[in-house]
Amino acid sequence: MQHLKPLLKSSCSLFLLSSILYLYSCENRVFQKGINEGKIEYDISYPNLPEDNLMLDLMPKKMRVTFVNNNYRSDIIASMGIFKTSIICKEGNDKLLHSIKILSTKYASELTEDDFLKFSPEFNSIEVSFNDETKEIAGYSCEGADVTVQGDSIWSFKVFYTNEIVINNANSHTPFKEIAGVLMEYQLVSNNILMQFTAIKVLEEDVELTDINLEEGYEMIEPMKLKAEIERLFSNIM
Repeated sequence: MQHLKPLLKSSCSLFLLSSILYLYSCENRVFQKGINEGKIEYDISYPNLPEDNLMLDLMPKKMRVTFVNNNYRSDIIASMGIFKTSIICKEGNDKLLHSIKILSTKYASELTEDDFLKFSPEFNSIEVSFNDETKEIAGYSCEGADVTVQGDSIWSFKVFYTNEIVINNANSHTPFKEIAGVLMEYQLVSNNILMQFTAIKVLEEDVELTDINLEEGYEMIEPMKLKAEIERLFSNIM
């Protein structure tokens, strides 16, 4: 699997970013249409990778966000179950809990916005330009915006967001503070790997608060130590 090492390392950083992009400020959140608990499912696709590319088997295909009473959790599983990452946001807590599981190793850390930018310093400079594009995604009317990221390299991608699901200060924990709505479709690029996230279902289901909690068995460590452990673990298993 040595030839997959660069791809898996790149994917690791993308998993963290893609999860955080959906998790929002935990204050005064209210969903319209009476939805205050349930799940949102996203498809993950790779527009620049051919369908017969063997590396696709190791890449994540789904992201799920579970929410109840202003508490949120996103989960992505990849590499045929070898790798799992979760982001948890609890109401009244201004930090995000990031956990990662690789094989039997489990680590977790609380991240501030500054910590996130240290994980992905290329996202320190982002420009958002709102446009007139609209589309319906997962049954919700969405508006468009063009995003340009200026890091070591410059790339642009489109996002679509909805104001029909209302969350106050929706993206205050992310670099996308200018976008007030819930992100329903967006793209990320890292090391020439393009990932597209598209919401496909918004499910109104009963959710217990315990479904949001971090599972037992995780060791709490400092954010930068978590970053170092992620890099070390990927190096060891690949």
